[in-house]
Amino acid sequence: MQTNTELWLDRTLRTGAVGTWWSAGTPGGGTLGMLQLEPDLVAQEAARQRVAAVVAKLRAANPPGVVRTTELVYETRRAWLVVATVPKPTLADLLAGHGGSPLPTGAAAGLAVDIATALRELHAVGLTHGDLAADTVVLTGAGAAALTEVGVLAAIQDAPADVTRDARAWAALARTLAAVAGAEESGLLVAAATTAESGDLTAAARRLALAAASLPDFETRDALAASLPALDQAAPPRIPAQRESTVDRIGGPDGTVAPTGEAEPTVTVRLRFGPGVPDQVLASTSPVTAAKDEPAPPRRGWLRRLFSRR
Repeated sequence: MQTNTELWLDRTLRTGAVGTWWSAGTPGGGTLGMLQLEPDLVAQEAARQRVAAVVAKLRAANPPGVVRTTELVYETRRAWLVVATVPKPTLADLLAGHGGSPLPTGAAAGLAVDIATALRELHAVGLTHGDLAADTVVLTGAGAAALTEVGVLAAIQDAPADVTRDARAWAALARTLAAVAGAEESGLLVAAATTAESGDLTAAARRLALAAASLPDFETRDALAASLPALDQAAPPRIPAQRESTVDRIGGPDGTVAPTGEAEPTVTVRLRFGPGVPDQVLASTSPVTAAKDEPAPPRRGWLRRLFSRR
């Protein structure tokens, strides 16, 4: 199978521990998110293979509460993670935008439970996040929390899966959210954080969910969702293309073999470069579909999932 597709770099979003996030435009007018991994971090083939293995596992499991990774592409010394939606705004954007003022009642606890539920779903399929922080949690249009960069840093560092590390990172986020919650809700978050710091994330999130379930914006998140558009600035005009190139899709670093060892079809991708953009390239397999908004993590059954993950 041979197919051409085009993507345009629209703007940089943020730079984190493993690389730089970009939004990318598609010919149909949609947008995707692309994470350019820091070249030095994936210079070794072993590191690239470990990242590819994590991406393959994520694609196969497609756990709820995680921004869907659609592809991992290599070009020269660069590696790109392609995700189904632009990963913005982040929890860090929300916290900065509120300037320490309280979130709608129940929203902070609801976000904490969203994050814990997504982590438990990851742990159930043998994955951990490994770098959970406010800038690796994205807010959907419905006001729910979803995770990005799952397993990437740990794969690069060849670090073992560490559920306890995820639990302690969640506890730190819960304490951060407590600072932008009302007094009662803040106390619930701090108590949950204390439990999670011992390594028992399920018990912490379960107790928090039960205690906060009656708060107004815990489940629906309507008030929080209404505030999100103000966090994101309008995208600048699309950068016009000036030159083109092509690259083969890679399921693995050799360009032809998937991390699982199964051969995958090669897809030729047209790359677009624009003025004012550094020598960056984009690539993805076809068909490329751009989600208008990442669906919110499933809300029904969240308490059942917390109870069932042991």
